Amino acid sequence: MKNGKITISEVVQALEGELISGEDKLDRDVESFGATDLLSDVLAMGKTNYALLTGLTNVQILRTAEITNACCVVIVRNKQPQPAAVSLAKRNGIPLILSRLTMFDACCRIGRLLENPDARTEGTPNTAGA
Repeated sequence: MKNGKITISEVVQALEGELISGEDKLDRDVESFGATDLLSDVLAMGKTNYALLTGLTNVQILRTAEITNACCVVIVRNKQPQPAAVSLAKRNGIPLILSRLTMFDACCRIGRLLENPDARTEGTPNTAGA
């Protein structure tokens, strides 16, 4: 994967994340990422196959991720998603990842990984809540 692509599994590892849903999509490619807490910014990104990093925890962020073809949603800052958001993610097969990292630190880690996919972290994703 020298094209600047990583997998969802590698995102989970890099962010020391907990995978809540989408276990069957861990091998899916992530080509870029976007980070925002404003849904209008997500709609204006114009990306596909990207990891969406946010501090939002509601169902709207997952609907927006679907509309914009995000390959996964990462909720940062140790926030917990609303139960309806978890249900929607599981029902629609959207990989939902929780991370304790700040938005800035999460962006730095994914950015470094996309720049140099050979510098991958070791370990396996922490899967829970499936």
